[in-house]
Amino acid sequence: MRELLHKYVELDLDAVFGKFVDTMLSNRDFSNFFRDEEQIKSLVVRQKQFILSLIEVPDDELKERYVKLGELHYDIKLPYVDFMVGVNILQEGFTHAIVECGQPIELLDETSQFFRLIRTFTARGYLNRMLEADIRDIDLYLSQVQRAADIDISLSTERMIWLKNIIIAIKMEDRAAVPAPGIPSDILDAIKAATHGDQILMNYVMGIVSRMEVDARNIFYFLDQRSYEEVLPLYGELMSIYKLCLMLINVVTIATTNLLVQALSKDALTGMLTRHALRPIFHRELTFAAAGQYEISFIMADIDHFKKVNDTYGHAAGDIVLKQVAHVVAETIRATDFGFRMGGEEFLLVLKGASLKVALAQAELMRQAIEDVEFDFDGTKCHVTASFGVATFAAPFEVDYEKMIKIADAKLYEAKRNGRNRISS
Repeated sequence: MRELLHKYVELDLDAVFGKFVDTMLSNRDFSNFFRDEEQIKSLVVRQKQFILSLIEVPDDELKERYVKLGELHYDIKLPYVDFMVGVNILQEGFTHAIVECGQPIELLDETSQFFRLIRTFTARGYLNRMLEADIRDIDLYLSQVQRAADIDISLSTERMIWLKNIIIAIKMEDRAAVPAPGIPSDILDAIKAATHGDQILMNYVMGIVSRMEVDARNIFYFLDQRSYEEVLPLYGELMSIYKLCLMLINVVTIATTNLLVQALSKDALTGMLTRHALRPIFHRELTFAAAGQYEISFIMADIDHFKKVNDTYGHAAGDIVLKQVAHVVAETIRATDFGFRMGGEEFLLVLKGASLKVALAQAELMRQAIEDVEFDFDGTKCHVTASFGVATFAAPFEVDYEKMIKIADAKLYEAKRNGRNRISS
């Protein structure tokens, strides 16, 4: 029946593509991809020749050509949904012309089947590129974390390798290549030991693993049908697995981080971490930030004219100020952030995944909250202020954590030089 379709399009392809050109010129989403009207018309001529050359070829060759076209469209960042709109316009034009010319009804079925294959095979090309990009991202992640030996990093490595193998199995369309969803027993035992056998946490971990298995089955249901048109729900399932991997890693990371923080030395007066905790925490957090390609922000804070408080009201009053400022800081930062007392009246806050904008907003909240605290020393009321230096670093990190601290510290002293009770970045 494709012979009949080929005969028809030779006669009336110009009319169909003429309407297609008009639609592209009037649609901003399409026209943004082209320099001018001439480029659009040139493309349409090539499209017309391309379709005409493929109408009579076997499905295997049609697949090869449109898979490559899908990969090309992905590379030039043309959204799949926009491609679908274009294909729908062409199919509508073909259908309308067939009806208008009184062509055989069988030709409508052949036209519908032909455009369904175009959508299906092009979708496969988009999926190929998406899977390749995910594999590259996972390889980058693994290259960053493989040097560490923490249990949560071991888990993240194992889960990301598992996810990579899932992606490879999808690319191969081979259900037999799908890895088993369960977490290796040695890693499960290590999680139990690291979290002191927290049964609620372990139930949560096993629940996520079970959901991963269900999502993997859903993906291969679509693949077994060879229904590449379902690329979007299929890819949605893949992203669901990726999200579950991250959730699983995060919940174990939080649990083991809490244990790490509890084991580290804390300042007796303020309850904040001491300088001695810097190295183990930064080794861990910078590894994760580099692997996850997210930013990390430092806030250095210093109480203004603190010596004057000690000299005027005594060291006991100074201790009260330090405790209250530390309390304000702890209440302001997020649960995932870290606070250190660096010595004297100076504090360091480390904000994971925080942009400069977020870090500046956090610093301003702290600055205002500290300024609003009223102290009463033997009937004498007073307020204190603090100055802040903010610095943000993006992965891959080109300096170590000590250099990062020095940069934030320089910003702090810039704030003090500019009048105190302010933020510098």
